[in-house]
Amino acid sequence: MKKVFSLLLIILPLMLLTVSCHEEEDPITATSPYAKYKGPWVGTYSGSDLGEMEFTVNADGTIKGEVISQGFKNLELTLKGKVNIHGEVSMILINTNEDDVEEEIGAFIGSFFETNASGTWTNDLNGGIKGTWIANK
Repeated sequence: MKKVFSLLLIILPLMLLTVSCHEEEDPITATSPYAKYKGPWVGTYSGSDLGEMEFTVNADGTIKGEVISQGFKNLELTLKGKVNIHGEVSMILINTNEDDVEEEIGAFIGSFFETNASGTWTNDLNGGIKGTWIANK
């Protein structure tokens, strides 16, 4: 009986150490605050110009994409920006000219939700044009 008791006294602390050393990952810090926005998005914009846009939200909230304008078909337009953890987004509209020089010509601002986003846009070309945009994931 003394041997069994002695054995339990040795095994029990080892079991407690094994259990207490196991770390569980905190689910709050393990999930990126941008996870609900991450992925590919497609949308349209209208107003003084019409067009389509495609962009991707990365794990850190940064955004890169393309814009296809009906009124400015000869321009190579891209979007770059960031969504914050509250879903507020700001993207700049960039034209890349034939010398591969990027020129900021406007902006898309608005709000993101888990599966849709919307806002307003401006373009400084032709004296300044503007409108609204919507996108879905």
